[in-house]
Amino acid sequence: SKKVIAEISRKNWLDSLTLPLGDEGDVDAELDNALVIGIDPDFKGALAVLRLEDDRFIPEVFDVPTLKVAIGGTMRLRPDAKAIVNLLKTINAPHGSVAYVENSLPHSTDGKQSWWSSGFGFGMWTGTLLASGISVVPVSPRAWKTAMGLSSSKDESRLVASSCFPAIASQLTRKKDHGRAEALLLAAFGRGL
Repeated sequence: SKKVIAEISRKNWLDSLTLPLGDEGDVDAELDNALVIGIDPDFKGALAVLRLEDDRFIPEVFDVPTLKVAIGGTMRLRPDAKAIVNLLKTINAPHGSVAYVENSLPHSTDGKQSWWSSGFGFGMWTGTLLASGISVVPVSPRAWKTAMGLSSSKDESRLVASSCFPAIASQLTRKKDHGRAEALLLAAFGRGL
């Protein structure tokens, strides 16, 4: 049936986003040392990292690197691919690390630029992460926000992230910091916190 074919296709796609663990060494040790990464791939989004140190998670958050590009006479933000690659190198993700990337769909009333930007950002992050040796788990906004008891309010995301990660709450105070907050909460969702 079409439903079975669709489910098999989805499973095959998700399997293609997961890199195998190494053949050498202790697999449990690899997973214990692995980073959990959360990414809000929008151009005003962020990448968050949760590092396990001394039985607690140390959060880090980085804004999505962007540059301005003239598109049809209008200056628009686009992801800076080289800067994203360099950012992924600096976080030094060990084998077995996983990134939870928000895979949102624009509203049907949004314009072509919104649809293009959403797909482009998700695609760029997915390809770059996989090429960097980091597995990808696409997550819909509804799935992770429902699991964490959140509404769609960006202010609520900032408040909850500040509460969960008080060490970096000062980086979440402005309204425009919602991308940072959501990246942190995506990582927390991925880690099951």
